[in-house]
Amino acid sequence: MWRRRFVALALLLILLTGCARPWAIEVSWKDGSLGAITDERWRAWAEAYPGEVVDDHALPLERALWEMGATSIEALVVGKTSFSHTWAEVADDAWLRDDGRIVLNGDVQEAEALIVASPPEATLATAHVTDVAPTICRALGIGAPAAATGVALDAPDAERAVFIFLDGLGYRRYDAGRERSLTPYLDTLGQPHLALSVYPSVTRVASAAFLTGAPPAVNGVRGRDLRDTASETLFDVLAANGLTGVAVEGDALAFNMRNAEIILSGDRDGNGHSDDNTFTNAMDVIAGGMPDFLWVHFHGIDDTGHTYGPDAVEVDMKMSEVDGYVRDLMEALPEGTFVVIAADHGMHAVNEDGRQGNHGTLQPADILVPLWVTVR
Repeated sequence: MWRRRFVALALLLILLTGCARPWAIEVSWKDGSLGAITDERWRAWAEAYPGEVVDDHALPLERALWEMGATSIEALVVGKTSFSHTWAEVADDAWLRDDGRIVLNGDVQEAEALIVASPPEATLATAHVTDVAPTICRALGIGAPAAATGVALDAPDAERAVFIFLDGLGYRRYDAGRERSLTPYLDTLGQPHLALSVYPSVTRVASAAFLTGAPPAVNGVRGRDLRDTASETLFDVLAANGLTGVAVEGDALAFNMRNAEIILSGDRDGNGHSDDNTFTNAMDVIAGGMPDFLWVHFHGIDDTGHTYGPDAVEVDMKMSEVDGYVRDLMEALPEGTFVVIAADHGMHAVNEDGRQGNHGTLQPADILVPLWVTVR
């Protein structure tokens, strides 16, 4: 009798655990390091990121690779058959199922092993978007936000600082434009830092990283649907030290900024863009009495890339337009003002839902961004 009860109990336990079998996928990097994605890790990530789980059984493969340490992906080799994919081919439809299988563009594959190749530039990265807040704080002589993990780049002492936010200008796109002299003023500032952004590579997540100096796992902003953080921000630190901060945004506030004076620019002239009005408002702030810190967010490169595609001539024109705004802002600033100029993410080409460009992945076009540190 006890044997029957034992068997029944064992069967019940199997049913309650969904008959799940343990599994592991060996992950190796081109630099030779190793790791493993396991069923236990899958469940932990699903619990941490419930909004990313699809049909109750699949997570973005990028999420798993990011959690394993990937910062940018150029290509993926599946299994031990050396069947290779460029990440651009599969990034938008790559999933890891709860049974250990992966799905690439709808094709379900067994994957005992994965080899991840990073782009050549990734090893040359000299900055990260989390470095922005610590760098500005160092220049102003105040402590970085409490949770900051980024490092302070070289920064001289300054009475005032400015952050110019070039939404959607990826490093590769900037580099291609530089070869055609699309950004003559930015080019005079010298070679920018090659910086890594965060995953997902979207404005709200990157904005939180800019402001807190911390990655998503620390500041809690892990997706497009979040626009607040409980972590201390750059504007919080400014206020705590008796300093003033003004944020000039476009037609909408991408991320909530406590302790900042917010100026929304909108499309006052009805030309379909807000960058010209953002520029005008920023110039008015400078002329009216420069605050201790000024944040200026140009959205146009990103907006234009979504509409026409990242490599479109319309994006070329927008890059040149924004470059002119940056030049004029720099010339209007008081001498000695410390300036950081950076992008939150880049963009890759798509054809979906009326969009020709999108971002959010670990593709180099999305995740690698330029970052300049300079003084007026």
